[in-house]
Amino acid sequence: MKRRFLLITAAVIALFLPGTKAFLASGRNGTLMHGAMAPVTGRKAEVNFYSLLNNSGREFQSWFKDGRNYLGRREYEQAIWAFRKAIELRPASEDARFMLGYTYEKRGLEGLPGDMTNWDQLAAREYTAAIELADHLPSRFNLAILHRRHGRFEEARRHLEHILMIKDSGAIGRKASSELSALFHQDVRPRSISSKVRDISSQ
Repeated sequence: MKRRFLLITAAVIALFLPGTKAFLASGRNGTLMHGAMAPVTGRKAEVNFYSLLNNSGREFQSWFKDGRNYLGRREYEQAIWAFRKAIELRPASEDARFMLGYTYEKRGLEGLPGDMTNWDQLAAREYTAAIELADHLPSRFNLAILHRRHGRFEEARRHLEHILMIKDSGAIGRKASSELSALFHQDVRPRSISSKVRDISSQ
């Protein structure tokens, strides 16, 4: 009988001992002081996520540098590809969008036979994106020159005047002032000899 009592007592203690240890490790409100352990897969995913963010920064710089190197060697197709990859990693980079727009223009000026791509339109889109992101003045200047080349003098004038309003000194201010003066003379000049003759004959 005594032996059975001891066995029952030992069994009861064995059942309640883990709960007692858990309670002793808890705070005053009965909750455990240590939080639940995150799953290993969750921690691993988190580490991979932050690693991806860090690698993205390094990859952006790498693609951007490659794009500039390709551009310097006049390898425009490769430069376009590199700048596009950089923008995929950092869409809000006005510098990458400016460089991509500039490369589009250079590619278009090659004038390869059979090339039907509207490179100026692609360039204007990237310049506009850079302007919307950070009022990128070099993009405004290039967009103004592009508009002027296509005879859109009012749009060109608006961008050049904006540059002078923001920054009337320095290299870009001097260029904008010079282009605005040239734009004025081009805008008031007759489009052709025939139009000038018609104007004279109508007087």
